[in-house]
Amino acid sequence: MKKALLAFVTFVFVFVVGCVNIVTTEPLPTTAAPTTLAPTTTTTAPTTLPPTTGVPTTTYSGQTFAPTTVAPTTIPTTTATPTTTTTPKIYMDLPDEDVEISFWHIYGLTKSALLDELIEEFEAMFPNVTIVSSSQSTYPTLRDTVNQAIMVNQAPTMALGYPDHFAMYLSANAVQKLDNYINSNVVYEVTDSASSIFGEYVPVSLDLEDFVPGYLEENNQFSGIYYSLPFSKSSEVVAVNRTVLKNHVAAIRAAGIEISDNGFLSHDQPLTLVQLQTLTPILVNATASTNVSAFKCGYLMNYDSSANMFINFSRLLNAPYTNTAGDILINNQTTKDMLNYINALFTARTFVLPTVWGEDYGSANFKNGDVCMTVTSSAGVSYNIPSSADTQANLKFGIFDVDYIGVPQSVGLENNNTPVTLNGGSTPYTFTGSLSAVQQGGNVGIFNKATTNEKLFAWLFIKWLTTSENSARWAMDTGYLPVRMSSYVSDVEIDLTSTYSTTFVDFMGIAQEYWANDGVVDWPITSEKWDYLHNSMVTNICAEQTGYYRFDPGFAAKSRSAGSAKARDEAGDCLERIYSKEYSPEQALAIMLNQLVW
Repeated sequence: MKKALLAFVTFVFVFVVGCVNIVTTEPLPTTAAPTTLAPTTTTTAPTTLPPTTGVPTTTYSGQTFAPTTVAPTTIPTTTATPTTTTTPKIYMDLPDEDVEISFWHIYGLTKSALLDELIEEFEAMFPNVTIVSSSQSTYPTLRDTVNQAIMVNQAPTMALGYPDHFAMYLSANAVQKLDNYINSNVVYEVTDSASSIFGEYVPVSLDLEDFVPGYLEENNQFSGIYYSLPFSKSSEVVAVNRTVLKNHVAAIRAAGIEISDNGFLSHDQPLTLVQLQTLTPILVNATASTNVSAFKCGYLMNYDSSANMFINFSRLLNAPYTNTAGDILINNQTTKDMLNYINALFTARTFVLPTVWGEDYGSANFKNGDVCMTVTSSAGVSYNIPSSADTQANLKFGIFDVDYIGVPQSVGLENNNTPVTLNGGSTPYTFTGSLSAVQQGGNVGIFNKATTNEKLFAWLFIKWLTTSENSARWAMDTGYLPVRMSSYVSDVEIDLTSTYSTTFVDFMGIAQEYWANDGVVDWPITSEKWDYLHNSMVTNICAEQTGYYRFDPGFAAKSRSAGSAKARDEAGDCLERIYSKEYSPEQALAIMLNQLVW
């Protein structure tokens, strides 16, 4: 009877997940299965990330944010807690037919180099697998290329993407459900003697308890089903020209804003919108040009992503945007007031968009000294650091010191969900101020077009990319953030170069030591700490913002309205129209509505 039951369970799994070719059950191994890819015991990681404040409690329809608890102010430690299961394991030989997996993403040369290392290590474990990595340059290009490929039945095996991308793929029935892999009871034995893990056992299942809760919420927003898992997660941070700030310490302090002797703003308390407006006359020249001798820029703060600016301001000021049902909610008075207030910030040169320089991003103009601060992705750290590789004649302040702080908030961290009155030129606007930081970055999923074994090895590759060690390694080297909580407290030595290795805890400590000493440290010029200082900065800042991360609901187009990807594009276009002064805020909003609702 037990054998019959086991055979039935095996048949059901093979039918649902598609693990075909070899369907043999074996007696349980006499040795414990190793921890390759997924351990058979679970290390219980902290249930919240370090250190954060609570998320907003005032919500509008469809608003999403994560996590929902207040985290401790110090990074907690982990404890190992064995888990047990009553589900019998099914042991099978790993398929050995040659498999080619195509993986489409957006990584440039530097990040692709690290990805290639991870691919090489994975292929050494599974010699029958070849992974073809292909960059599609940008997320919009990636999204459009995948959609075109789906239409001609040429989708890749797997791809990076945002939730709104996967919502579109899902509407075309093109993306693979991952839950059956996550909850699988199959364990494969590696029988290829050429494998670097020959003789070991590889479980298909994946324990999600160690993943950052907010990232999981983002990925299972489609009726609680996983069609993707987090990989390259990021947030927004603010790069600051500390050389400029260092020359205005007295005036900044007189304005009631915390700043150190060497020009470091607070890394615990983000600047508020009111404080930004106060800083504008202190740091911005009377004309839109930089005054080097007075240490003043032409603009205060650039915002790289106009779409993110629209969406995050909507959250900061509780202006309805979209919801999980796919409704477009922007036609309301709060959103109109928000756009008029943003227009006033543009006019005062408190904020600027890269379009003023004819650029897609403001990183070059930040380095050139045209703007004092820039809101950018945590994954774009290196683009905002002036160096000898830049055209020196363009660097108005030379190779200046760069610091990173949190994204601006409408209210202080202790005043979440309280009324705030903001000065929009001659008009005051009152909003309910909430805390918000963009939770962004790519997730990775598998497409239905792939064969059974292509899907299996693509799934194992996802598991490999998201192990605690690899997640920490990817974060330290790229500026992305770990997707596992255990990575934040990891004391595993990771080789970052042939001569330098460090733990994630010590990596986080690089910026902490630098800030604690007001930028005066005795590191030798050859110390690798200098190479990883700015990556460490943004990781610490993002950890501070974890408690008020928010993510966009992803949805496909409906019969009378556009999908979330189109809404995002139009949000960016709306602000760019306002910035151009060719359209009033009301006109720009009307155009946006016309593009999204019919």
